Amino acid sequence: MAVTTTALRKRGSGHAHGRRRLPIALALLIAVLSLAQGDVAASQTNSTKRSPVTVMSCYEKQVVAAVNNTRMQYGLRSLRLVPGLMRSAGSHSLQMAVKGYFAHSSPNGASFFTRVKSFYGGGSPRYFSAGENLLWTDPHVGPSEVVRRWLASPEHRRVLLSPVWTVLGVGVVSSPHGPGVFQGRAVTLVTADFAVKR
Repeated sequence: MAVTTTALRKRGSGHAHGRRRLPIALALLIAVLSLAQGDVAASQTNSTKRSPVTVMSCYEKQVVAAVNNTRMQYGLRSLRLVPGLMRSAGSHSLQMAVKGYFAHSSPNGASFFTRVKSFYGGGSPRYFSAGENLLWTDPHVGPSEVVRRWLASPEHRRVLLSPVWTVLGVGVVSSPHGPGVFQGRAVTLVTADFAVKR
């Protein structure tokens, strides 16, 4: 079993400090896995007030297309969408937006491994591996720019361009007033889950 996770945060719409144009607040490679989604756009609540969170299905499809176009440019296979990974990625993005945190693990401590495997790892495969890229950014950033930012980060690039993956799931949500770490700002959260099992 193998797992790779990376998270990329773009703060505000200003310029990066120093030579870095894409500030990375969090980029991790860890040996654990998991995630989750629902295909509904609904209002969710945090502990203090109602904050609308919208599932962006069109945006998700565009991120998938951008990921596959990029992989093909590097001579890699395109990845097949699977419902389990779509639910995994989507519900993780939704949970982060509603609860106001940004991390691969869940607030209850559930690992990335536990979440992804619960959505896609069934059937007792002989081999199972998964990777995840996250992005937290301003709402104006488009799907192609999301993939471009992942390519610009060595850790994210490694996940995005790994030749081992065969399947993919993407979850994108937006909130005009993100709670917690988002400090009430408008935010778009993107989760991409990559996997292979055999």
